[in-house]
Amino acid sequence: EGQPKEKRRSSIASEIAKHVTVAPPSRLLALVGHAMKWQQHTGLLPPHQRIDVFRGVALNSVAEKEQCPTQIAKTIKFSDKSHPECATFSPDGQYCVSGSVDGFLEVWDYQSATLRKDLEYQEQGAFMMHDKAVIAMAFSKDSELLATGSQDGQLKVWRIATGQCARIYERAHGEGITWISWSKDNSQLLTASFDHLVRAHGIKSGKTLKEYRGHKSYVNSAVYSRDNSRVISGSSDGNVIVFDTKTCEQVNTITPPPPPHLSSTMSFAVNSAIVAPRLPGGIGENETLIFVCARTNTILLMNLSGQVLKSFSSGKRDNGDFVAMMCSPKGEWLYAAAEDNKLYCFSVETGTLEQTLKV
Repeated sequence: EGQPKEKRRSSIASEIAKHVTVAPPSRLLALVGHAMKWQQHTGLLPPHQRIDVFRGVALNSVAEKEQCPTQIAKTIKFSDKSHPECATFSPDGQYCVSGSVDGFLEVWDYQSATLRKDLEYQEQGAFMMHDKAVIAMAFSKDSELLATGSQDGQLKVWRIATGQCARIYERAHGEGITWISWSKDNSQLLTASFDHLVRAHGIKSGKTLKEYRGHKSYVNSAVYSRDNSRVISGSSDGNVIVFDTKTCEQVNTITPPPPPHLSSTMSFAVNSAIVAPRLPGGIGENETLIFVCARTNTILLMNLSGQVLKSFSSGKRDNGDFVAMMCSPKGEWLYAAAEDNKLYCFSVETGTLEQTLKV
């Protein structure tokens, strides 16, 4: 009391200084240098490039041309008591995550096929996990959040950098969650389930917001259209249903036609229906197109009216049916895994099969 303002400030500052550790400026530069070396090691920063420290990206980074894989780069091995049920890369390519039958979520260094030890929570053994098998996962568009779904219908959202669980939806579904996708603005999650339903969940509210009904069997995929105005789901009942996002009403039901060598009256389980990115050659410039993978040897590129624009076939009538597919980030390549344990790589522009890999 009664001290001049400057003296009071000085005494408060000296007290605070006792509890605050100050790193010398040279230490900060060293840390930035280490960070840049790590980013060069992981491929985020090309060699001999300068980096924008504030944005964390190369100043003059060059967009790489997409190429289809020609060989298996690494194989991640699991213990005899566990096996992966799902795996994904983050959009920025910095995280590779697997979900296992024992409920564990593990982040891998995909260049060495070993667990990431630079993530403190993994180093300490505090893994992200569910009580039941993890069977679906998806990253947010900014690669900061990871949504995971388990066999008991539980949905969780994680902060990948810290391993912290940001949201839990205990009963997102009555049965296992088969697919997860994010809305364009990362504000909602869309989930498909064995319970024949598709549901939308709010990230901020932590509540289920919408329910989309119409399928008569397991729903294997659910995604938003490019403009978020439609929800598109694929099911084991053989149909793709297009819903109005706001009203939850069915806009169209599409039954993908079977390949020419099969009867036109037959229908096959739809493994997935995913929205095609901006495709090369101006294909579908002004409309949402979907790749539809049914349990046949052919993947179809369709519009939401059900018109087939292009087809991609394994060429095998026996043991060549597809079980899963994914499109490359820029939409130049279509990858499909078949019953013969091979990965088929198609050029989206030409429709030709460019590569097969025994996986």
